[in-house]
Amino acid sequence: MDETWITLDDCNSEGEYFYTDGFMEVPDDWRKKPVKQWPKKIMVAIGICWNGMSKPYVVDGNYLIDNFLSSMVHKDIPRLYPKNPQDIWVHFDRAKSHVAMLTQNWMEEHHPNYIPEDHWMANSPNLAPLDYAINGILKKNSGERKVTTIAGLSKVLHEVCANFDLGVIRRSLLSWESRVQKMLDKKGDYIELD
Repeated sequence: MDETWITLDDCNSEGEYFYTDGFMEVPDDWRKKPVKQWPKKIMVAIGICWNGMSKPYVVDGNYLIDNFLSSMVHKDIPRLYPKNPQDIWVHFDRAKSHVAMLTQNWMEEHHPNYIPEDHWMANSPNLAPLDYAINGILKKNSGERKVTTIAGLSKVLHEVCANFDLGVIRRSLLSWESRVQKMLDKKGDYIELD
């Protein structure tokens, strides 16, 4: 499970502006086009596994347990693994909210099968399937639809996740072992991966 930012493409639209005394004709080459530096965006949390993807959760405030983790453990894992949800192992990265004692204690109480922090791999986008595969596709597929509001973007994300190609998820998970091996071969130094 992990989080990613997704922005509204339309927020970077450009509008022309210029300065004049109101009496002169303004040549086109004088016109300036501003670009917004801070587009509207939402943080989305998702989880992936061999059987598919969790629902996307829009993250805000004290989000991890209340807005995502509880639903993932009590709804998504049982949906994806109906016969044995208690046997499924959960993996986090080193985000502050993931290593927080509150999160760790909650996991111990509600789903003790999670990989503890001292067994987590190096912090690298080359080693996290959500970073090296899924998030980019999620952003691309969401961006192909023109939406102008955060509510619209949230709706599109739910549709994209519900129809996400299981083959892509499985190929990204299958490539993980070779990526980790490349990191180990390089003794944890920076590596450039496909």
